[in-house]
Amino acid sequence: MKRYLMTPGPTPIPEKITLSMAMPIIHHRTDEFKGIFKETVDLAKEVMQTKNDVIIFASSGSGAMEAAVSNVLNKGDKAITVNAGKFGERWGKIVKAFGAEAIELTYEYGDYAKVEDIEKSIKNSKNVKAVYIQASETSTGTFHPIDEIGLMLKKKYPEVVFVVDGITAYGAIDVKTDDWNIDIGITGSQKALMLPPGLALLSVSEKAKNVISKNKNNYFYFDILGEIGAKAGKFTPAVSLVIGLNASLKMILDEGLDNVFKRHEILAKATREAVIALGLELLSKRPANSLTAIKSPLNISSTNIILKMKEYGVDISNGQGYLNGKIFRIAHLGYFYKPDILMCISVLEMVLKKMGYSANFGEGIKRAMGILLDE
Repeated sequence: MKRYLMTPGPTPIPEKITLSMAMPIIHHRTDEFKGIFKETVDLAKEVMQTKNDVIIFASSGSGAMEAAVSNVLNKGDKAITVNAGKFGERWGKIVKAFGAEAIELTYEYGDYAKVEDIEKSIKNSKNVKAVYIQASETSTGTFHPIDEIGLMLKKKYPEVVFVVDGITAYGAIDVKTDDWNIDIGITGSQKALMLPPGLALLSVSEKAKNVISKNKNNYFYFDILGEIGAKAGKFTPAVSLVIGLNASLKMILDEGLDNVFKRHEILAKATREAVIALGLELLSKRPANSLTAIKSPLNISSTNIILKMKEYGVDISNGQGYLNGKIFRIAHLGYFYKPDILMCISVLEMVLKKMGYSANFGEGIKRAMGILLDE
């Protein structure tokens, strides 16, 4: 059976990128690889819209999240963490793991961070060293107003380090790292960058580097300043993945960032409006263009929907935490185009009808076709 991967990570990998990683391995300390590595870092800066240093760890995105905590915070330091989903919850856990104080702003899953809440929390807590937040909360399909938050911090609390997990945002959503005052921006290989899991990227501002240079915490592998000083990574890099990343970044830039963002916007709109036309409800109050989280119909478990979709060869994702069985998530970030959305919505409609949900049958695909035709 042909398989269709519609999950928010890993995402489909273009043939061109797969082939680039299938080339014979080269040694990571040669001038050849050092040249590829440097070019890849420069390409990453363009995609992440930053002039800051960008480093590459051989790890999942969580490794980069850990580095952004261990390198910035000392034991006893205060940091604000935004918990509006499973990955926001992870920020708080990492901060506490390194002996710092997590001042957690908690929102209902599907809700988004409010600028005024963060401003008030910094004012009341005093001596807050950093703010940790997602750009796109993958577990809920929510896009936080990181532009407003970053600019507020720049104006009122310029000493606070602003850390953004953009793992399902960079390469899919127009995240302006420098313009939005993001001191550490994070992304991962298996999302919009269209690669297998295994790489984490961080952009690091001059302010963040200055803070890190005074850090007294313990770390070894996730050494941000040490990586900046190395020509092709302080430790053995994931050579084939870096070569694949080089190809994927070129693919994104060849399409053009504006075109990439527009494509994701159109696919997101078609997906959202299609499921609404079916009588379903979105989870997020501020949906991201990288994935769509949908509430399961009454008396139908999203787990069963996912299993039925798999019978057609289509993989979508369940909810996480208490949302498991209650929502399902359809991705449209990275290597996705109009036919992928039409296929997924069609299969979803058939599955729902077979499971006894026949409301508005045919209206979802009709709405998706209308949007994609007009765009």
